[in-house]
Amino acid sequence: MGAPTELAGPMNDGAARSLSGLPASSDRGLLVLRIGFLVLLVGLHGGTRFLRAFEYAVWGEPWTFVGLVAQLGFPLAPLFAVLSALSESVGAVLVGIGLFTRWAAAVIVVNFVVAVVNEAAGGQSVELAALYLLVALVIAVTGPGAYAVDGLWARRSRSPRPSTDAPVVARGGGPAARVA
Repeated sequence: MGAPTELAGPMNDGAARSLSGLPASSDRGLLVLRIGFLVLLVGLHGGTRFLRAFEYAVWGEPWTFVGLVAQLGFPLAPLFAVLSALSESVGAVLVGIGLFTRWAAAVIVVNFVVAVVNEAAGGQSVELAALYLLVALVIAVTGPGAYAVDGLWARRSRSPRPSTDAPVVARGGGPAARVA
């Protein structure tokens, strides 16, 4: 399916709007934001953490992040460490492609709230974690926009379905017939 059709009309400002109801430029902006978030989070952070989690869970390799999670007071520290790695990798991929976007972004928000609080308590810079948190929060609140798998599913569910019950009309004075 191609790009959403842009509609111009009397919706407040008369600007061209996409099928999501947002201005078309907002949908494009959300697409850029989601893909940029995916590239940065997975490329600079989540990809490595995912590999370490895999090595820990599958091959039993030591992983220092589990100790950090335990120091934060989380029960079942290994489980929460792996879930954190999944939120920063698989969750970022889901946000990037726009699949289960709000849920994935919400999980990432929770993960980075913990990161910001932990880094602030340790006197470390919170800038990077706070930026990831902010982007995930914006996406969780706004949704993915029209250029997303979620948007495609939403458009399909709103599209009219052909009726199987055609109206009954009389033709030429004869018995009633179904009109297709």
